[in-house]
Amino acid sequence: MTKIRWHHAGTVALLCASSVAHAGTPSVGSREYKVLLNPASFASQPADAANRFLTDLQASLAANGFDRTVTGSFAADNDRTVLYYDSPGTCAVKQAGYSMRERDDSSGRNIELKFGSPNQTTSANTDVSGSSSKAKSKLEDDITPPSNQTYSHSTNEPLSDSKNINHLSDIKDLFPTTHVFDSVSTQTLVPVSGLSIHEVTYDGAVSDLGQENADFTMTVWYANGSTTPALAEISFEVDVNSDGIFTDKVTSRSQLMFSVIQGMTNWVQSPSSTKTAWVYKYLPTFCGQ
Repeated sequence: MTKIRWHHAGTVALLCASSVAHAGTPSVGSREYKVLLNPASFASQPADAANRFLTDLQASLAANGFDRTVTGSFAADNDRTVLYYDSPGTCAVKQAGYSMRERDDSSGRNIELKFGSPNQTTSANTDVSGSSSKAKSKLEDDITPPSNQTYSHSTNEPLSDSKNINHLSDIKDLFPTTHVFDSVSTQTLVPVSGLSIHEVTYDGAVSDLGQENADFTMTVWYANGSTTPALAEISFEVDVNSDGIFTDKVTSRSQLMFSVIQGMTNWVQSPSSTKTAWVYKYLPTFCGQ
């Protein structure tokens, strides 16, 4: 059980202010708080380990005066293959502030293009429209330790089984309004760091924060066919309310929960980063010198 002190009033104020939409741009629809955990903790019976984490979290939240509860338990949800794409030697996708991720599961392939910026307006105004009638876009506030904010504007759409991803021009084919790669369209696109990731996610845990819930996901990654976990992440997502805002109470409870998780040093990976950053660091030479 971890006892922490609450010193994030300034961060809460910042998050409250950031929920206000700028006129003429898409508004933030959700916040997702993400913390990397020690993957060794999930080497045996990862679902059981996820629920042990949940028990420790409940105790730590109670010790820190959390005035709500966390209910439910983790059970396996998604089981899929994940690839990130970029150009070897130059990492043109990353350098432009984007990431490109493919997920493949029993329902088929899906491709996502995401642009991220610490500036909400910049991200909202970056067009990532897809080419499919089934494309879905969102603007999300991603928050990572200690309190870093990235506004992520992304579009997901189905990817046909016959579509090969070989060059940067394929991004334009799939997301026609994206012109940033036009001058380097012939550069090769390959899986970043040569990684094929087996991703298993667990969900079912939830916390009532007031007007909105925090929905938890535990993600475990296995790299290139290994049965030993290479990465683990706990995240929780909070949607805006019916008025399109995050109330002060929802924000403060979210931030308290995020801080409590970071204080669970027997679980947390230190230093923490993001899943995407981990992919690029897996083979440090992938982007060249």
